[in-house]
Formats: sequence, structure tokens, C-alpha cells
Amino acid sequence: MSSYATFAELRDARPLTARPQRCAVAGAADAHALEAVMLAARDGYLTPVLVGPAAAIADLLATLEVVEPHVVVDCPEGENPAAVAVRLVRDGEADFILKGGMQTADLLRPILNKETGLNERGFITHFGLMQLGSYHKLLAMSDSAVIPHPTLADKARIVEVCTDALRSLGIDAPVVAALCAAETVSPKIPETVDAAELAAMSERGEFGDAVVVGPISFDLATSREAAAVKGYDNPYAGDVDMLLVPEMVTGNVISKIWNSDPRNTLAGCLVGARVPVGLTSRSASMEEKLASLLLCSLLSAAGAPTTRGVQQ
Repeated sequence: MSSYATFAELRDARPLTARPQRCAVAGAADAHALEAVMLAARDGYLTPVLVGPAAAIADLLATLEVVEPHVVVDCPEGENPAAVAVRLVRDGEADFILKGGMQTADLLRPILNKETGLNERGFITHFGLMQLGSYHKLLAMSDSAVIPHPTLADKARIVEVCTDALRSLGIDAPVVAALCAAETVSPKIPETVDAAELAAMSERGEFGDAVVVGPISFDLATSREAAAVKGYDNPYAGDVDMLLVPEMVTGNVISKIWNSDPRNTLAGCLVGARVPVGLTSRSASMEEKLASLLLCSLLSAAGAPTTRGVQQ
């Protein structure tokens, strides 16, 4: 089974320089987004397609030290730049979308539009990929930003969509840990019941070659030593590829704790739509923004290629 210890190792194993992915920055009159995409372009894995007021974008670009070849798609005041970005994707002129200086709700509205959007599968979730100083390989994590209280059906869809993403990154037969506070099933702890059912679905082959282990606690999922001490006999203990959190707040808290450690780098995007959608916080470090752009680029490149290009 393939695995990667760092984002640099992942990038080296799956180079994008032959065909950099075209990133439509929705609301590109934003210094943080512009700096991130220009640095990513300098690294050779994306081409910026900047959607927003052309004059404001030009003014901001003039303040940056790094300005790589790019395309500007003028979006007058009053028009939703996300709607323009969605049209670019549908017309084959962009490969994925990055949120720039705009509200998340305004970004998602045209993406989720049933007639003209990008949500053909009918299910979008957040996918995180973490480089942790305390773990031996990149570790994915399920939704920490979109679905507050996933049902069993939601969790099954999350496993399906996120393991598809892992396979796209070259992670064969991904192993998912359905996290709970304990390993025993109890009706008083509903997430343990869900975890056991997901594991049973996995055994029946409902997730393809993906394996779901659960219910399982965080320490047993990520530490062979903890599993040995507790006598937890499972071949996947301490070596999982993804954490399935029981609810959004769990993932959100975990990610913020990890983010406080400078050894760690967290990347994230929305998956399940026709193309990945980057959602980087203005407070995110530049390493996190670049890792998120790399993740989107790799997932985009692994999907169906577009055939029409934007003329510079």
C-alpha cells in the first residue's frame, strides 16, 4: 500500500509540472489568496485564473514580490465571482476553485445550484490531509467544517467520497478509523453503533477495497504502542490512513489543536463536487495554504481532464 510521509514526498511522487492545474480564484482581489496562488504557481503545480474586479486585482498584484503568469477574468462589482468560477469550470476553462475574498455562503451558492452548479453527486464534504510530527505518514480526516452531526448514511457517504480522494492520491486500499471514546458497542453511545455498522459494511465490500475499523479510540488508531499496551489486536492499529470523526466539532477541535504545533501542516478542501474547492482561512499559515492548493491540484489532476484552455 502506498503512503507518503510528507507533502513534499507526495508532490515528488505525483508531479504536476507537465500540466499545472488551473485554479479559479473566486474573489481574487484578496492579498492572502493572491500571494498563495502565486507562490504555488512559482512551484509549478498551478496556473492562477483570477476572478474579480480587474483593477483591484492589478493593484494588489503590484504589491507582491512574486507574480507568475496568470489570467484575469474581470468580474464587475455586484456579480458573484463564484458564479463566474463555476462557469469557467463547466466550460472547461478552470480545473478547480479557491475561495478568495468572499463569504463562504456566497461561494457555495452557485456550486450547489441544482441546474448550473457542480454538485452532481449531491453530497459535498470537507476532506483534510495532515502532515503531523507525531505520525509516520500523511493522515486524512473527515468533515470538520461542513456537516455538523452526520447520520449513519452521511458517514457512509463521507467514507465513500473521502476514500475516493485517497485513492486519487495513490493511497491504495485506504484504512479508515471510525473514532469513538471506546472500542465496545453501546446503545448509550450512538457513535459506537454507527462505527460498528460502518465496519460491517466494509466487511461486506460496500466501500470497495477500503477498510473501516471501529469503534476505535484515537490512541489505538494512531499508535501501535498504545494498542500493544491495551492488548488491542488489530492489524491496522497504529497505521490508519484516515480518521472518521463522529461529528464536526470533534474534527474542528482536533485540527485546531494540531494547528497550534509548528511541526504540523494541515491541508483541506471540499470534495464530492465535480472539482475540488479550496477553503483556506485568512489566518492559515502560508504552509497550510500552499499544502491546500497542492491537495486541490492533485485531486483535480486525478479527475476527468478538461479540454478547453483559457487564453492568456
